[in-house]
Amino acid sequence: MLDSTSARKFNFDPDQLEQKSGKTLEEPLLAAAEEVTRDAQDKERNYDDLDWSTDQSVVLREQRATAVYRNRWDGLVIRQEKSWDEESDPFLVITRENCDVFLDRLCDLLGIPSAGGPAR
Repeated sequence: MLDSTSARKFNFDPDQLEQKSGKTLEEPLLAAAEEVTRDAQDKERNYDDLDWSTDQSVVLREQRATAVYRNRWDGLVIRQEKSWDEESDPFLVITRENCDVFLDRLCDLLGIPSAGGPAR
């Protein structure tokens, strides 16, 4: 159990160690303490030998420039910049009629709620 000194260290009122849900604040306090520890370890880490393919601190991998726009037939175009060994930009066209089902499935895959939109 967390003591009042530790609670004050993380700006928690020790008299409020119980949340409305009935759970104690021990879990969030311990999570905050772990985050502070991770931050301190990151500051001490030597990043000179960073392995770009496996290091957990790399959050964005290299990616081609990507454009999204509508074509003259109102289709959704997803187009990427060609690489050195390609003759033209690769692209994908989703017809206007299929945009809703495409976006719904994309939202499902990303784990975000479908936004819906104006009726067409």
